[in-house]
Amino acid sequence: MISNIKTFKNNGLMVGILYVLLATLGLSLKAIFIKLTYLEDPEIDAISILAIRLVLSLPFFILLLFYANKKQPGIKFNSSHVPMFLFLGAIGFYLSALLDFTALAYIPASLERLILFLYPTFVVLISLFIRPAEITRTVIIALLVSYCGIVVVFMEQAAVFTHDMIKGSLLVLGAAITFAIYTVVSVKPINKHGSIRFTAYAMFAASGATLAHAFTLHGLDIFVKSLEVYALILPMAIFSTVLPLILMAEGIQRIGASRTSIIATTGPVITITLAFYLLDETVGILQIIGGTMIIAGVFFVAREKTTFRR
Repeated sequence: MISNIKTFKNNGLMVGILYVLLATLGLSLKAIFIKLTYLEDPEIDAISILAIRLVLSLPFFILLLFYANKKQPGIKFNSSHVPMFLFLGAIGFYLSALLDFTALAYIPASLERLILFLYPTFVVLISLFIRPAEITRTVIIALLVSYCGIVVVFMEQAAVFTHDMIKGSLLVLGAAITFAIYTVVSVKPINKHGSIRFTAYAMFAASGATLAHAFTLHGLDIFVKSLEVYALILPMAIFSTVLPLILMAEGIQRIGASRTSIIATTGPVITITLAFYLLDETVGILQIIGGTMIIAGVFFVAREKTTFRR
């Protein structure tokens, strides 16, 4: 009996790890899809890609919301929570995504992923003002290692450090900060509404803000794109948006948020590898060293958070 229980727990752990790895792979592919879309259509802009991606994703989120409401009928939608959903959707899935998508027009996917991956450290810094007792010496050292890693990565790019490189780096840094704010503020609403239901509501809010922005700039022309562009954005919507969110939620449920955040440190490695093979981006020794420092810093921040939660 005890042996069966241990086997069940181990199987659940392995399934959870697999879900998180697959989610991380999907999220890592996002930058690759965006860069390929820019190469396919040099005239397309970030808001158009984002709008098409969200429109293609919406049917899946409607189905997910229907499933979540059927599974947990006791949780009812409260209209008083609409401002919260609007704010979190706008900052997490509209503003952050727009900054990130725009940045990829200026910088390599590998650099984008490394800078964006700093968001867990920003979560810790924001949490400093909420729960200062959790900021230990280990966390401070880990943060310093991560930020030193960014300096090393920029040293790699120094020879070709153009105005566009600076602009793109600042844009993706803004994406990391805004997503960190979303992550911190969304903890209580997620616990209240459930991850799938909350994500669906936030995505609906983000879709409204995104489509309003896109229609203001381009009208219905945002959807007048080649089949090749849609062939790139559709898999981005499915494999780098919808499925990762589901798999990540299922993974967190099985192995916990802290273990999930540690496994997710594989994300930049996956993106850099894919960018090397699919986009012919160069990977220098300093970028490898700096990237390792960033990943190590985030890993130890996540590991320290695991210690707090025991």
